[in-house]
Amino acid sequence: AQHLSNIPWAFATAKESHPKLFEKIAETAIERQNEFNSQGVANLVWAYASNGQVDERLFSSLAPSAEKLLGSCNSQELGNVAWAYSAANVSAPSVFNDAFINVCLAKEDEFRTESLSQLHQWQLWQEESKSDV
Repeated sequence: AQHLSNIPWAFATAKESHPKLFEKIAETAIERQNEFNSQGVANLVWAYASNGQVDERLFSSLAPSAEKLLGSCNSQELGNVAWAYSAANVSAPSVFNDAFINVCLAKEDEFRTESLSQLHQWQLWQEESKSDV
């Protein structure tokens, strides 16, 4: 399943958009969601959010895999997943809960500035989504 995350990651990194390709990859990724490792899930959701190709079905379908893989995520992957879900405005309480916070705290010394910024954006999104604004 690595190629299913590498292709959109490459497009997003190059700032190139190809909606039809992203749509087809999302369909296949949903079917093969259990084949992803933590890097694959993180790269895939980051690529879709970065490219503005928000596919709520994809994000919702990958939430159980993201939840299952939290413990194996490195700090960059945690930041990418948190940022991607917030940028896509897709709620995933099964992923973002006390377990997520505990994994982040266990790796707090590993976070670089970019990942900390992503977590901060996610935190602001969490606060906004709970407000009446």
